[in-house]
Amino acid sequence: MAAGSVPDLDTQEVTFARAFESDDVEIARPLYHPDVEYVSPTVRLFGWPARIAGIDRTLEFIALTVRNCRNVRYRMVERGIVDSGASAFVRIHFDWDLEPGRRVRSNYVVIYRYRDGLIARQELYYDPSGELEALPGDSA
Repeated sequence: MAAGSVPDLDTQEVTFARAFESDDVEIARPLYHPDVEYVSPTVRLFGWPARIAGIDRTLEFIALTVRNCRNVRYRMVERGIVDSGASAFVRIHFDWDLEPGRRVRSNYVVIYRYRDGLIARQELYYDPSGELEALPGDSA
C-alpha cells in the first residue's frame, strides 16, 4: 500500500476480505513487510508469544485463528489514516458460521503501521472477554 491514501487502504481491506472469504490467507502475503510484527490478544488462546515476528509466522497464526470459520464475510466499517499515512486504523465486522444455523460477528479494530508501503506492524484490539454478536438469519 502506498502510505497515506484511503483508496489504497480500501484496496488493502478488499484483499483481506478476499483472503478470509476464500479461506486462503496467502492472498494477503503481498500486503506485508517481510519483518512484520503481529500483535493480538488472540495469541493467548493458542499459547503463542505476545508478539509474532515475520511474515511466515504471521500468516501461519492468522490461518490458525480462522481455520474453523465457515462462510466468512469480512467488512471494513470504519477507517482512518494518521501520521501522514505512516499508520491507519480500521474497524472490522468479521462474520462467520460458528455452527450450522448459528452466525456470529466479531467486531474489532486493527491498527496498521507501514514501512516501505507495506504493513510492518498489525495490532488487533477487541474485548477478549466479550461475547460474539449473534446475527439473525441464515448465512447465505
